[in-house]
Amino acid sequence: MYKIVVPTDFSKLSEHALDIALEVARRTKGAVFLLNVIGAMKNYSFSSMGGGVSDEYVSEDDRYVLELHRANERRLKQLIAKHQHGGVPVYPFIEIDDMEEGVNQFADRLHCDLVVMGTSGENTLTEYFEGNHAEKVIRITHIPVLTIREPIPNFDIKNIVFATDLKTVAKEGVDQIEKFATFFGATVHMVHVSNDDPDRVRKKMEAFAEEHETPHQVPELTINPIKGAKVEESILGFAKHRNYCFG
Repeated sequence: MYKIVVPTDFSKLSEHALDIALEVARRTKGAVFLLNVIGAMKNYSFSSMGGGVSDEYVSEDDRYVLELHRANERRLKQLIAKHQHGGVPVYPFIEIDDMEEGVNQFADRLHCDLVVMGTSGENTLTEYFEGNHAEKVIRITHIPVLTIREPIPNFDIKNIVFATDLKTVAKEGVDQIEKFATFFGATVHMVHVSNDDPDRVRKKMEAFAEEHETPHQVPELTINPIKGAKVEESILGFAKHRNYCFG
């Protein structure tokens, strides 16, 4: 079963992510794990108390987390009821941890395949000082992360831009890309940016693709050597020029 984690803080952004995750789950015959992460307080000890402890014996910090936990359980149930999931199993979970570590450890523990999460992508003072949660999850998790900035009606994936330096991508990463492309019947566009001769780079890319071939039958793979010095700009330019929005 394809397992999809959707971290939620009950914002509109996280609801957009849930809608996309539900569509991915439909395509993959998977399940959605709706995850709320409550940040642990310095003096908090709720995790060691278990679920059967009376409120009478908890500290103020523990009481706060306990009440928040109960409230968020209700909100998770309301959120699941609100969104049409067409037979897709959706399971609510709450973790007590820092956001990024909570998502990462939860995904590892339940052997999840994909994280789908909302992100503003804005360059605000809040994100400057606190950091972007999605970026941090991408850095530490071992599975793919799909970030959503806005609602995407009739969500479908027809083109996937796969940017590689031909060195650091593990076979497991290629396997995940090919698996996802197969689910959606999408074309994978392999991109490599360098200042080398494009014909020579193309041969290296073809060898890389052959070496990392997986059992999944990708509908189509294109090889795209790009000559340039600015890697990020070249990749985004390639995707925008062809109106590809997933990579």
